[in-house]
Amino acid sequence: MKPLFKYYSNAKFLLTGEYLVLHGALALAIPLKYGQVLEVFESEETDLEWLAYEKGKLWLKFSISDQEIEIQTNEGKTEKDFVCFLLNKAKKLNPSFLNLSRLKIRTEMDFDRSWGLGSSSTLINNVAQWAEVNPYDLHSLVSNGSGFDIACANYCKPILFRRYGSHPLIYPVVFPEKFMSQLYFVYLGKKQKSRDSVHAFLNDSTCEQEKLDELTQLSKDMLSAKNSQEFDKVIKLHEFLVSELLGQECVKEKLFPDFEGSIKSLGAWGGDFVMVRSDLSTKEIHSYFYRAGLRTIFSWKEMILGTN
Repeated sequence: MKPLFKYYSNAKFLLTGEYLVLHGALALAIPLKYGQVLEVFESEETDLEWLAYEKGKLWLKFSISDQEIEIQTNEGKTEKDFVCFLLNKAKKLNPSFLNLSRLKIRTEMDFDRSWGLGSSSTLINNVAQWAEVNPYDLHSLVSNGSGFDIACANYCKPILFRRYGSHPLIYPVVFPEKFMSQLYFVYLGKKQKSRDSVHAFLNDSTCEQEKLDELTQLSKDMLSAKNSQEFDKVIKLHEFLVSELLGQECVKEKLFPDFEGSIKSLGAWGGDFVMVRSDLSTKEIHSYFYRAGLRTIFSWKEMILGTN
């Protein structure tokens, strides 16, 4: 059966600016070759049918009544609760949304949802497209994040992002090609809940303008680095700045002190992906992290949208 409507959103990586982007620092973000699709079909059922797939396998299935959407005014505890909450807020922004009954929704992400690439943000952006509402407005009603992931969902190239309400400042940029063959992304195997880490950071920390300015400059410096030494220096300074702010040890010092190259945490610290830059060969990179028990490793070109 052909869908009535079909929407797609890119997954994302935040290369610089984690946590401090919430306070207005400029961050460097990149859309990925992975993403999530949402399809709207006609249905014979009275309630809204919802089917969610992950890499071709059904992982979630439920029905939603109009009343369930109407009364779900918080994110709740289950995936169904969050979907009802999301639809509730979309309807608040556009009261004519979902006035058509008898629909079936099919979503599918082509990545492992445990990777932290944006299973929630891609869903939020797809629902915003379906409801014909501003995705940043919808995001702000259901999430405490900066919205950089919504920007990545809609862009096909790297961006510099600054939080600014419903209309963030977004600058498309060119990432230096000379580093692409030296960059890898390694999954540490412990997905962090970005919603929880953001909430904790906003509650427990205040940021001096000097720190925000430092991080903003580092985001720019990563793009203007002339050689691998300068690139590594940006990573080292960025890791130290965030480490100091969070009171946590940098990932390289904590887990990979003997690695020949630089390693940077991406997103919520503690278990999602890290970015690796090294002069080692691809075989040597894989061998090193395999010995550490880590086997989910991607090159830049395998992961980043717009590269072949």
